[in-house]
Amino acid sequence: MQTCLVEESFDALPDRVEKIPFRVARRFVTAHHYLSYAPPGCKFSLGVFSGRHLIGVMIFGRPVSRYEDDGSTLELTRMVLLDSPKNSESRSLSLAEKWIKRHTSYRRLIAYSDVSQGHNGTIYRAANWRCLGFAPGGGLPWNLTRRNRRASIGGKKLKFERILS
Repeated sequence: MQTCLVEESFDALPDRVEKIPFRVARRFVTAHHYLSYAPPGCKFSLGVFSGRHLIGVMIFGRPVSRYEDDGSTLELTRMVLLDSPKNSESRSLSLAEKWIKRHTSYRRLIAYSDVSQGHNGTIYRAANWRCLGFAPGGGLPWNLTRRNRRASIGGKKLKFERILS
């Protein structure tokens, strides 16, 4: 299948997600996400498509918190869509959930919303994810305790979960 990359916006809702190489997802994130980098630990990446156009990506990985890394939980570590019609993000999450249920054994998804960047979790709430409140913090920032990590520009984060039945 030949894919076309759309420049900055799109006027149709996503119609499917497909597994894509991490290098493709990483390039898309670098070009379009406010943090401009894809985090390490990718399990798989999904491309969000409308027709033959790649309009977004979602990167799923091992949970950053070792307490969440139970073998059945995935963390949505990056999600970025080009400017699209209303409800594109929640539609993309729904398509991803169906893909994950069909192609993997993971049954719990978690994600974090960076409140300090103005992200209050609207897309997760619209997709019926459960808000678990603010993520616990404290101690040294992760970027100071591990080599080759970028400095965190974020602050408080809301934690969301979705149980896949």
